[in-house]
Amino acid sequence: MRLFISLILLGLAAGLRAEDGSRPATPDEVVLFKEAVKNTTQDTEHWAYTETTIMKSSKGKVREETVVRFDPSRPWPEQYTPLKIEGKPPTEKQLKKYRERGEKRGERLARTAEPADATAPDQPAASKPERGKKVTLDLDNPRVLKDEGDRLVYEAALKANSKDIPVDKFEVRVVVGKAARQVEHISLRLRESFRVKLVAKVKAGEASADFAVVDPKYGPVMTSATGSFGASLLFVPVSGIFTNTRTEWERVKPYNDRLKVKLGPLEVLDF
Repeated sequence: MRLFISLILLGLAAGLRAEDGSRPATPDEVVLFKEAVKNTTQDTEHWAYTETTIMKSSKGKVREETVVRFDPSRPWPEQYTPLKIEGKPPTEKQLKKYRERGEKRGERLARTAEPADATAPDQPAASKPERGKKVTLDLDNPRVLKDEGDRLVYEAALKANSKDIPVDKFEVRVVVGKAARQVEHISLRLRESFRVKLVAKVKAGEASADFAVVDPKYGPVMTSATGSFGASLLFVPVSGIFTNTRTEWERVKPYNDRLKVKLGPLEVLDF
């Protein structure tokens, strides 16, 4: 199930349809694509927001609803504050789970950071080895599916740091506004089924994420995501629909400002 939760958190893709071909992006269009992704992802640590996630069955029955306040200015164990879980106040066990989630987030960010005074201004920071299985967009080789005048629709390949992740089975599209040079929409669809560690078979999946400017002084943020999935777990079919919305945005000073964080490419899946 972590694959599907990752789709929710990273906000990818829904409702893709076959197009009549695509073409390689021109050098200027590649530059636009890279700038748009950077402009949409470089400022995420400065925003606190309330996130509401609803999981439904394929027939529309609500299975789970959570409301969580995320605040990157708080110490790691306090960054995720559950407000409601399944319509009720969180239990102590659930509060502990979210504290641990914040601590793991801190550990993950620390792996790509150096102490603020550890490197001289004229010396590059030492790189640290990557951990975990991650998937990112290939920023160097996008293709153009459609030019809509004020925006471009790109098709982007995925790259993974592990051969275990079947990136070729996913289709990703990115809508970029030309004037603002910002991502407006990202979408992903599973092209064909694949098996995860011999116990689960992912048969279908799609999701979409929308981005909007909540303060004209800053770049866009992900405001909503929707999608669906279908799989079999130990030969038992499972499926569902999710919606995720982020509201009550607040500009904050990030807790990890004391670290030199190395920003990497846009992550689209985190296994």
